[in-house]
Amino acid sequence: MTVAVTTLSLRQLYIAYNDDKINLANAEILYYYIGIVAVILTYILQLVRSNEIKTFVSQVPLLELMDYFELNQRAVKSSIVKIVVKTLLFPIILEINLIIRQRRKDTVINLFPLVASNFLPNCVFSALVICYHYMQALNSYLEKVEKDANLYQDVKQMILHKPFHRMQAFCNMADKLDELSEKYSIICKNILKYVEINSVAILAALLCNLFAITGGLFQQYNALADTLINKESYDLFDAMTNGVFLAIAIADIALYGSMANDCLEMVQETSIILKRIQLNNCDIRFRQSVERFSLQIFVENFKIQPMGMLEINVGLLHDVLSAVTSFLLILIQSDLTLRFSLK
Repeated sequence: MTVAVTTLSLRQLYIAYNDDKINLANAEILYYYIGIVAVILTYILQLVRSNEIKTFVSQVPLLELMDYFELNQRAVKSSIVKIVVKTLLFPIILEINLIIRQRRKDTVINLFPLVASNFLPNCVFSALVICYHYMQALNSYLEKVEKDANLYQDVKQMILHKPFHRMQAFCNMADKLDELSEKYSIICKNILKYVEINSVAILAALLCNLFAITGGLFQQYNALADTLINKESYDLFDAMTNGVFLAIAIADIALYGSMANDCLEMVQETSIILKRIQLNNCDIRFRQSVERFSLQIFVENFKIQPMGMLEINVGLLHDVLSAVTSFLLILIQSDLTLRFSLK
C-alpha cells in the first residue's frame, strides 16, 4: 500500500510539474498537492513503524473493556453520526464539488490523496470517540461508588449499620475503585500511545486544512480585489465551489477539536467525582484507594498533544484561524503592494 500510494502520488506531482499545472494560488490545487505530501510522509512512516504498530494493536484490550463497561450500539449511537459525517460525508461532498468544479473524468484519482491522507487521522478520530464513551461509562460507575461511599458516611446511616458491615462495604468499594483505576490507566495510556503513533498523520492533516483555509480565503480575496480594483467580473460559481473546500476544512478541524475536548472533559469529570467523595468517616483502605486514584490522574496528566507540538482541544480551531489570519495579512499586504505599484 505504501509503495502504491507513494508511486501514484509522485506520478501525479511529476505530470503536474511537466504540464505546469502547479498553481499554489488555487485553493483546490494547493489542497490537492499538500495532500500528496501528507500521503507520502504518513504512509512511509507507518511502514517504518509497522512492527511497533502491530504489537500495539494486538495488545489493546478493546473488546474486554467493551464487555466490562457493557457498551453497545445504543450507547455510542450519538457519536456514530460524527464518525459518518467526518469519514464518509465530507469526502462525498468534496468529490461532488470536484466533479462540478473540474468537470474531469479522473475525479476519483484527484480525490485519492485526500482520502488516503485522511485515513489515519480518521482512525484517530474514531479512537477518540471510543475513548470518550469508555470514560463516560467509567464515570457512571464511579458516581455509583461516590453515592454509596457518601451514604455510608452519613451520620444517620452510620447508626443503622454495624462496623463490620461498613468495613466490608468500604472494602468492596475500594476493590471497585482499584478496578476503575486500572481501566482508566489502560484507556488513557492506549489512546495517548495511538495518538503518538499517528502524530505525523494528525499534524499533516491539520496542515492540509490550514493551507486549504489560507488558500481558499486568499482566493476569495483575489476574486474581490480583481472585481473592485481591476473592474473584472466576479465569478460567483468559482467562489461558491471554493467555499466548499473552506467549509469542509473548517468543519474538519472543529470536529477534531470538539471530540478531543469531550475526552478531556470526561477525564476532568473523573477527577471531580473523586473530589466529591467524602473521606471523613470511611475505611482506611478506601481512603487510600481514592487518594491513589486522584494522584494517578494528576501524574498521568492526560493531554492529546501529537509530538508535543500542538494540544488538540476546543481551542484548536481558534489557533488555526489565528495562524490563517497572520498568513493572510502577509499575503494580502504583498498583493496590494504589487497591484498598486503596477498601476
